[in-house]
Amino acid sequence: MTATPVGSRPLDLDSFAHVKDERLRRLLRHWLECRGGGLAPKRSVIDPTAIGPILSSVWMCDYLPDERRFRMRLAGEDINRVYGRNVTQCTFEEIITPALLPDLMRRYRRVVEEPAIMHCAGNIYLASDRSDVGERLVLPLADDSGAIRHVIGASVYRMELKAGEGPIMRESMTNTFTPLASGGD
Repeated sequence: MTATPVGSRPLDLDSFAHVKDERLRRLLRHWLECRGGGLAPKRSVIDPTAIGPILSSVWMCDYLPDERRFRMRLAGEDINRVYGRNVTQCTFEEIITPALLPDLMRRYRRVVEEPAIMHCAGNIYLASDRSDVGERLVLPLADDSGAIRHVIGASVYRMELKAGEGPIMRESMTNTFTPLASGGD
């Protein structure tokens, strides 16, 4: 169910001390600047040159509200390398392990339907059987009409786990949601 926000909640970069990776902070800073006083910025105002250092780790999805599904619009080189193929135009159902899909869909739907910013840290789950340590930031984007119909995100990983250490339990990852509507705390 999509909430009807009363107004946008004022946020600045200082509200996100939990986002540690400087490249993610740069993406977040650009998103906040593009947002202005609105709930979420329009997809069309995101400037790739403003987030250059993280572009290879960036991905964007379209949200299909009638189906409550996500389809990859684009994926940076590092994201495609993790999946072992180009995942552009794939739905989450085509690239995410079925056992992980319900939890992932619940979290991503919250980003667009509430709306909220999602930050994950720790042992990040992938579609493969690997567990990688890192951070992920997922930000809602509006279409030209102002409806939230996209997400932009970035995933940064430290590939330091030794063979036999995974899979790591879901509790090893922290999720932080920051509501965007005023009164959405």
